[in-house]
Amino acid sequence: MARFQRYMGVHYAGRKGPEERLRQIRVFVALEDSAPYQAYNEADGDGGRWSRRELATWLLARLGEADTATILGIDHAFSFPLTYLQRNHLTNWDQFLYDFEANVPTQEVSVRDLLPGNQRTGDPDEHRLTGDWTAFPKSVFSFDLQDSPARAAYAGLPWLAYLRRSGDHVHFWPFDGFEVPEGASVVAETRPHRLRHRYSKEGLSEEELDAYCVCAWLQDRDRLGLLGPYFAPPLSDEEKVRAKLEGWILGVS
Repeated sequence: MARFQRYMGVHYAGRKGPEERLRQIRVFVALEDSAPYQAYNEADGDGGRWSRRELATWLLARLGEADTATILGIDHAFSFPLTYLQRNHLTNWDQFLYDFEANVPTQEVSVRDLLPGNQRTGDPDEHRLTGDWTAFPKSVFSFDLQDSPARAAYAGLPWLAYLRRSGDHVHFWPFDGFEVPEGASVVAETRPHRLRHRYSKEGLSEEELDAYCVCAWLQDRDRLGLLGPYFAPPLSDEEKVRAKLEGWILGVS
């Protein structure tokens, strides 16, 4: 039996400022047995583009619907490596988010403008455990490309703190625990490149395909009753403690 009534996949982007609408930000939604469809920003007219602030506001409203269990997959890192957390004396995820908002306020200014000289960064050789379990780990401190995953993470982290306001019925996995309460909505980190060939679809841009395949995968696994095991990756007790600080990519095992 399916656990969720709504499935959402987001391709994120760290370009420009939080108020600027970007064609790279894409959202797909599926309701129970319906096929995934692209959600456009109605405020942008025919363009349908999202700014990060507009997207966060829209997502907060969806997650705030306590009677509709939703799972939302976003394709940027939700936290930083243990080495970063230790040198900044951060002992839990909420503390990390608060510290990040205060020191890297990308909810107000672009990543590009905040990076020079900022102390809340690290070495590109620093990786999270979940990244080391993938074939091609990418550091949250590699800013070599304009659309790098690092920029997306830096741009998106304050908006995760914003989505925390959606209420106690929303479970931020795995920071709120690996076990997801029955009837809760879930927000989780995903990696669409692992799914592109499994859920390919003609006529979509690369960014659209990323959002589509995350949405389709979440819906497909849940309808088959196979999503639950992904919430319990085979980690040791020590690894679970680390993952509750660093985060984990849903589906990596």
